Amino acid sequence: MERSSDERRITLSELLDSREKRAMHQQELLKRDNSLLVSVTLNIPGPVKDRPIYRKVMDIALERLISSLPEGSVLCEEQMFLSTGPEGYVLVSQKFLSSEALKRITVKLEEADDLGRLFDMDVLNKDGGVCRADLGRSGRKCLICGDNAKICARSQKHSVEELIDRIDQIIRAAGIEE
Repeated sequence: MERSSDERRITLSELLDSREKRAMHQQELLKRDNSLLVSVTLNIPGPVKDRPIYRKVMDIALERLISSLPEGSVLCEEQMFLSTGPEGYVLVSQKFLSSEALKRITVKLEEADDLGRLFDMDVLNKDGGVCRADLGRSGRKCLICGDNAKICARSQKHSVEELIDRIDQIIRAAGIEE
């Protein structure tokens, strides 16, 4: 995929500020009674987080999520396209699903295919979040070698360029075009 030279590169400070704002927004959304929140971002390394193609991937992530939920369970949906990357929020009624059941759905979507591996779907409730380990699941796998993604990231086993090239291959293979 061709990358434009005018793509906005973000700083670490902007990324950290974005995470803080995301956490505040999540807490605001969770003020609604009897609700769970799925906060969706994309696993995109490097300083360029917002490209039109990434916005299309986010659209697909949200479509897959909403179509996997029980009818009538979605209380609201939001999308934001920021320089720090696309963000999606789906508020779900607890009348339909427990936190653990919702997390099982999101893990299944993240593991469904290579494109799903680009989705990062966090399930949150008023008491915090539900993680893969809470379901007895192992951590995410590296997009390149299949080892534990956190270990590869920490050791910088693969370059950002290698990872972006792999992400571009995944997006192309899924038939998504800019």
